[in-house]
Amino acid sequence: MIGKGILINGLLTASMFGVSLWAMNLLAVDGQFASHFGWNGQADGFSSRAGILWMLPFLALGLNLLFTVLPRLDPRRKNLLRSATPYLIAWVGTGLILLFVHSMLVLNAAGMIDIETASSGQDMIRWLALFMGGFFAVLGSVLGKVRPNWFLGVRTPWTLSSDLSWDKTHRVTGYLFMATGVFTVLIAVSPLSRWALAILVAGTSIAAFWAIVYSWLVWKTDPARETLVPDEAE
Repeated sequence: MIGKGILINGLLTASMFGVSLWAMNLLAVDGQFASHFGWNGQADGFSSRAGILWMLPFLALGLNLLFTVLPRLDPRRKNLLRSATPYLIAWVGTGLILLFVHSMLVLNAAGMIDIETASSGQDMIRWLALFMGGFFAVLGSVLGKVRPNWFLGVRTPWTLSSDLSWDKTHRVTGYLFMATGVFTVLIAVSPLSRWALAILVAGTSIAAFWAIVYSWLVWKTDPARETLVPDEAE
């Protein structure tokens, strides 16, 4: 699992650094370049040359290191290794999204494309929604396979103290993520594409909130749950 992740995401991160090295001489040293966009697609935040070129590649590098060491730190390491497919999907999916965003920002800064106006910025938001919607749809399809661990999945006090709560919560949350992801993709390719990213954020937020509530509801009904009464806690 770790070897595959290092290989694939190493290539993705190297590609990000390659894009930056290629664009170094194309960007003005004292320039300010679009780095953040409002819901309408209009650029509303700007970064320096160094920020545009290196912020996301180094973020990707840091995430790669984190994904590499987490299995070694988890007290339930065997369960995390048994969750190899969702772990790799989360890792590689994050790397692909970062590569896409970084490439768009650098190409825009280099004058190769224009994504700073409301109309052109909407194109980037549409593609980002497609990427992220697809990511959540695929992640949701395997979320139910995540075994109890301390780093990946829905980690609430109730899922971590009840295997039944863990299993049911991840199954339900996976369905919600899949539904949100598929709906986001459909909206992104429709005339309503300007709302796709907002729908994704709203849908995943609702799913996350329900996962917390649902994990507690299942935990309450699990006779095998781990709990401490006041006398036992002293």
